[in-house]
Amino acid sequence: MHYPFLVADARSGFQYRLSDTALAELSLAPKVAEWAPGRVIANTSDPVWADSLANAPLETISAVTTALEDLILATPDLRIPTVDFLPDSRAKRHLLALVGLWQALGDVLPEGVAPVRHVLNLPHGSFLAPTPVVEGSLDPLAPAAMQMLYARLKDEFGSIPASPHDRTAVVGSRLHALQDGVAAPHIETGPTDFSLAFHGLRDLAACADFAAAHARALIDAGTPAREIAVLTAGSPHQIARAFSAQGIPLSGLPADLPKRDVVGETALHLALAKRPPTPAMVLASLVLSPLMPWSAVTGRDLAESLMSGDFRGQILTADRAHKALWDDIRASASSLAQLRFLLDRICDQITEGERVRARLSVPPGEGSPDWEGILRGIQVMPPASSDPLRNLEGVSLWLAHESPWRTCQHLIVSDFTDGLYPTRPRANPMFLDSEVTMIRAATGLALRGRAASLAQGLGLFDHQLQATSGTVTFLIPWRDLSGTRLQPSAGLSLVARSIHDIDEASDLITDLSRLAPSDWPIMHHHLPPLPTKPDLPEALDFPGQNLLSLRRTDDGTAKPQSPSRLETLLVSPLAWLLAEVGAEDMSWSADELDVMAKGNIAHDVFEHIFLKDQPVPDPETLAAAVPEAYDHALTRHAGYLRSPSWEMERRGLEREILGAALRWRDHLLALNAKIIGNEIWLAGEAHGIHLHGKADAILELPDGTLLVVDHKKSGTSGRRKRMEAAWDLQAGLYRDMISRPRRRENDGMDPLIGRKVAVAYHLMNDGGFLTSGLTISDGSPARDMGDTVSDSAVEKLMARLAELGAGRVVLNTSGDERFFRKEAGFTPYALTDGSPLVTAFIRQVEED
Repeated sequence: MHYPFLVADARSGFQYRLSDTALAELSLAPKVAEWAPGRVIANTSDPVWADSLANAPLETISAVTTALEDLILATPDLRIPTVDFLPDSRAKRHLLALVGLWQALGDVLPEGVAPVRHVLNLPHGSFLAPTPVVEGSLDPLAPAAMQMLYARLKDEFGSIPASPHDRTAVVGSRLHALQDGVAAPHIETGPTDFSLAFHGLRDLAACADFAAAHARALIDAGTPAREIAVLTAGSPHQIARAFSAQGIPLSGLPADLPKRDVVGETALHLALAKRPPTPAMVLASLVLSPLMPWSAVTGRDLAESLMSGDFRGQILTADRAHKALWDDIRASASSLAQLRFLLDRICDQITEGERVRARLSVPPGEGSPDWEGILRGIQVMPPASSDPLRNLEGVSLWLAHESPWRTCQHLIVSDFTDGLYPTRPRANPMFLDSEVTMIRAATGLALRGRAASLAQGLGLFDHQLQATSGTVTFLIPWRDLSGTRLQPSAGLSLVARSIHDIDEASDLITDLSRLAPSDWPIMHHHLPPLPTKPDLPEALDFPGQNLLSLRRTDDGTAKPQSPSRLETLLVSPLAWLLAEVGAEDMSWSADELDVMAKGNIAHDVFEHIFLKDQPVPDPETLAAAVPEAYDHALTRHAGYLRSPSWEMERRGLEREILGAALRWRDHLLALNAKIIGNEIWLAGEAHGIHLHGKADAILELPDGTLLVVDHKKSGTSGRRKRMEAAWDLQAGLYRDMISRPRRRENDGMDPLIGRKVAVAYHLMNDGGFLTSGLTISDGSPARDMGDTVSDSAVEKLMARLAELGAGRVVLNTSGDERFFRKEAGFTPYALTDGSPLVTAFIRQVEED
């Protein structure tokens, strides 16, 4: 934490912004307990915020903590104030609640504040070195505690004049006009000039590169680096990277990168791992914690297996202690006693276990755990940065939320975006502005409301502009690093008031992202040229290698292909090859209710409510059976849907599946069909290769025909277009496996052999039923698509198989995606959602 004024070094005279760590060292302040009010807020549950805490615990804890920190800093002596004489009102109730919270916390103070109280109570002569303050450097809007600290240091060590400098821009320039205050009622206007520049770039990284290039150009033109400043918000990582690439030293970078609160994160993930249902990503994050006793490589491998659905922890079996720890992590805890027992055992086996245990506020007693209360009590601190290292000759790094710590000739604002310059005002989370005024009048406590926040933001922006004597270059990123669109800062309109003859403030911005690099105002921004993309061959050749035999069984024969693998091959031989050798994309993300998850759940429910050799259930039976089967399906496929945050999606999917089941019942009755197999494994031969796959359902029709059904959690339109284009593949392969089976003992295929076989798709979302090879009676809700639904797909598949047999993998072209979408009638997921390697090896061709 940095304080809102400057002090001077007694030996060098260097003026700098005092930090809490520097003040603690100078005053020999004792170490203090960690500031963690979240647990107390959650446990006290004051009536003022009880309802909010129940509905939005994390947001409420954050808001109450912010309000308490404002109250603490508003007290001149950092002692609990007396507020009983306030008139009865909402403001008094809220203020008393904050005072009660402060009393419950005892002597603990927010991070960076404890050294201030130590100094305020310290007798003269106790400092290690004189620390005079710089006259006029105190922020006029600084909270009362900081004003008292400034006064305390001045009282003992006196003050010195600010470093001599010319803080005024050239008279008549647009920057000079702004230095009387960007929000002043009247600002002298004039034409645009050298003192202000506005450039739009693609994103924050591009802005950082431009800022470094601009600084390099100024230095090459003779400007000392110390006369240049770059202003940024948030982490200065991009600025540090760009300036390092230009070989320019920065003064003001943190000595170390921001450090995560690993102890708090581990405690949170451990509690989430114990609360059922446990998302796979929580377990993956937990095993990657540096506090775990296994190596980083083991943690990564275990995390990958978890995200792929394997929770056994087999990789840990070589170390008995590690496997025991994993078993404790996975063990359920239905009571508080079990939870405490398991957490104690786990914390005994991990690094920093005592600190993790201290963060886990598990109450004493018996009964079931109150998971929401336990989770509310765990506080994860934001990333902490070390103090900045400042030198005399580097380019100054100013942070958006701080006053400049020295002046400059040229200022580069690297992220002139909405919410910054000036900082967006925030309302007090506990008090209305009228209540803030009333409290100040009655108690002298200057709490910060929206008006004070706005004044502070404008004052800070003024201070930043007044510390510059030459030019200001505003860089406007159009997107953040995740691709989200950004808007220019509201300060653009304030700055534009000094320039006449413009219709819109945005007209000032030169959008460099739309200009050729040769037309940019500087040339040093060019990054090293990327290697040109080589001309890709038409195919990758592996002479003499039958690629269909890459995966082999124990007896050395080629493993069979599944219909889904062959569909991948149909779209992209390279994507198929990567899957065959186990080189698929291994990236993972949080659980989501995507099409695949919905399909797995729906298939599971259908398997357990439409049973083999049983009568078709009536609607009442289905209405009772679906919820039970659905509950079991969630356990097997998507336990995360049981959590309260997924309630709407969980209930919505259950309604969808019940509706689909009722429509499927109608189809079964219309066909007078009997279910003779559910989720049955088939094996056979087709197109010269071995196949295997699991059929969703096999029906027997009155004339003895078998109907192989593939349930799809989708609508009818897309599947109908694909079948009409003759590019359907999967269902026909199941028919081939029955027609040319590869038998094994007890394979259950005896009732299927020698029968006429037709195929069908049941589209669950709208109840569509599309068949092939089946005579449909008039008035049937089903629609037969004919016998040619797979002709084009099979023709292409045969060509692909021949190529693979010759060791040839044909690469996709830039026209393939359009072809499959427009001509074949389906989305080529192997191209759109597959490995980045597939995309990287797409050949660019000219399309007609």
